[in-house]
Amino acid sequence: NRTLYRDPGRGKLGGVCAGLTDYFGIEVWLVRLLAISGLIFAGFLTLLLYLAAWLFLDRKPQAADMAQPRPQMKEHGWQQGATPEQALAQSAEQLADLERRLQRLEKWVTSDEGRLARDIDRL
Repeated sequence: NRTLYRDPGRGKLGGVCAGLTDYFGIEVWLVRLLAISGLIFAGFLTLLLYLAAWLFLDRKPQAADMAQPRPQMKEHGWQQGATPEQALAQSAEQLADLERRLQRLEKWVTSDEGRLARDIDRL
């Protein structure tokens, strides 16, 4: 359950880019770079969208400021300063976890209980 807010506390102008970084889980410099590129190549439209977001997006609530921050792109893999072996081990662990989750899902979908649940939903 993510909500898009503007974050003036971390923002430079209105906090729109900072709010987008929280929503999408990417770094603020990347969103700002995209916003500046948009101003260069599609100036009026980008400016209009930014101003509309500034006006219509709510400020980020204080409780959300205290919440655990979402992982950023830089917190993964080699950008953490991990060795290639560590990054590979981390990726292998994530893939193994996904594989286990997928196996549980497939087992439930093909089970009699899963079929019964689908039949009840169709009623």
